[in-house]
Amino acid sequence: MNKQVRKSFDRAVTTYQQEALIQKEVARECSLQIPAGVYSRVLEIGAGGGLLTAECLSRINAGLYVAMDFSRPMLEPLSRKKSVFLLGDGQQQPFKEASFDLLVSSSTMQWYGRDPEAFAQNLALLNDKGRFSISLFVAGTFSQMAHISSLSGFGSLYPLPEAEQWLKSVPERHFEFKSRLKEYTRYFPSVPEFLKSHKRTGATYTAKKFGFGQKSYARFCRMYRDIYAQKGMIPVSYRVLYLWGRKK
Repeated sequence: MNKQVRKSFDRAVTTYQQEALIQKEVARECSLQIPAGVYSRVLEIGAGGGLLTAECLSRINAGLYVAMDFSRPMLEPLSRKKSVFLLGDGQQQPFKEASFDLLVSSSTMQWYGRDPEAFAQNLALLNDKGRFSISLFVAGTFSQMAHISSLSGFGSLYPLPEAEQWLKSVPERHFEFKSRLKEYTRYFPSVPEFLKSHKRTGATYTAKKFGFGQKSYARFCRMYRDIYAQKGMIPVSYRVLYLWGRKK
């Protein structure tokens, strides 16, 4: 993954837990797709912050739980009693094929970009009848922000993948799986409060230069409020793809 993405999450280590409310809910729903039971070897990609880790370990018994993340500071809050930490990148994972019984990931794989080939490679890590459950943010997230950015000239958004691209990336010949798209909305008292909260999650890399300037920023905040505010609160939309299944 991009080094700038990693640096953004490194800086957010002390604020991620309190601000990542949507990510926490998504992690819980992701874990609910995993049948309870015993799994000899589990790999979590993007374990930083420990939201999904905690949910999974409350549902399953894991002989070996490998918690991998590319941000060292984000791994530090995790408990070492039930998991083994690995500093690494899910797009360049170091494991042999058929190494794990369960693969999980939440709010991480959108950073793979719009080419989900790396996800197919991740699935190859599963052994016979191995299971997976993932969730990721897809196109349609921050729809209000995208609209107002186009009108005001302020800000830019990371190009999130289309849900359909990910569904097509699962080799149906080898996997049986299910999927679900779900929309979430959070409300903030003001646009600046939303931007500050978003920054504190670390998910701020966009691959483009921001439009700066006090005038464009003020215009962005005013237009967002005027067009979308509801009872004094501004909405922020998130679109999440849940994908789970097992190897045939």
